[in-house]
Amino acid sequence: MNAASVAVAGAGLAGLACARVLHEAGVPVRVFESQRAPGGRLATRRFAAASFDHGAQYLTASEPGFRSLLERAAAAGSAAIWRPQWPQRDGGEALWVGAPGMTTLARYLADGLDVEYGTRIVRLVGGRRGWTLLDDRGAAHADFAAVAIALPAPAAAALAAGCTPLAARVRMVPMAPCWAAMVAFDEPLHGVSDAGFTGDPLLSWYARNSSKPGRDPREAWVLHASPGWSRVEFDQPPQNVQQALLDRFSEHVDQTLPRALVADAYRWRHARVEAPLGETCLLDRDAGIGFCGDWCLEARAEAAWRSGAALGAELAEARAGIASGKIRGSR
Repeated sequence: MNAASVAVAGAGLAGLACARVLHEAGVPVRVFESQRAPGGRLATRRFAAASFDHGAQYLTASEPGFRSLLERAAAAGSAAIWRPQWPQRDGGEALWVGAPGMTTLARYLADGLDVEYGTRIVRLVGGRRGWTLLDDRGAAHADFAAVAIALPAPAAAALAAGCTPLAARVRMVPMAPCWAAMVAFDEPLHGVSDAGFTGDPLLSWYARNSSKPGRDPREAWVLHASPGWSRVEFDQPPQNVQQALLDRFSEHVDQTLPRALVADAYRWRHARVEAPLGETCLLDRDAGIGFCGDWCLEARAEAAWRSGAALGAELAEARAGIASGKIRGSR
């Protein structure tokens, strides 16, 4: 591996943004992603009967640069604007979604990057030639001059423990879990808005996934539990969570739900930032280890992209130092 190369752990929005900036600056970069697809919480779960965006529900773009990126994705057929019937929401920023699924947008953002999927990095080892990344299968990925960790704060801190004093700061950022239920019905729900926050201590959000552009018209819904309830019921079996969310949704819409064609639940361990760090990104130049993610700035998908792009720019600016070995893994 070239001594000037950078490893990125995580192919969510932050990791993809970081890798994209480095790639466009001519810095060799390889991304390692534990899942089989990019995107992190920008995710789509597919079943025979229906598909569900069970993580991030939409993206907003307050900055022109990020808006331009989404517009380019839309021109390529990988994104579109969602216009749900949502009485609580009166105008405001456009709601962007991947089309025909959130994962589609992530694949567009990852296009052209060197991403190794199905590879979970579990340990960093520093040496004279730079950083070696060990994965959960025992394989070693060696000689990286710098490492960008684009994982949720608790996972990022655990991976970097003992490698940089910045890990202690990252460890202090709290992130909440979220249980998500997915259900497709054999007939439509009438008189129910397409999306909404409920303020309920159990069910915090619901969305008619089939109302998003490019989706199958089958009646499909995503239900998100509140952070507090998800934390208390973190170890519940998925079928119990699924039933609890469906029961509360039925109460909220004040009607008996139609027969479910498919129903499932998924647990996001680190779903939402509760108290962000307050910095765009972190970089230990002496160690050659950086951190990025929405947890640096705020609980928005755009914040993840901004954080990753900022770290990529800092690492690209330090390219001369990377090439000469001034940013190294040995400590």
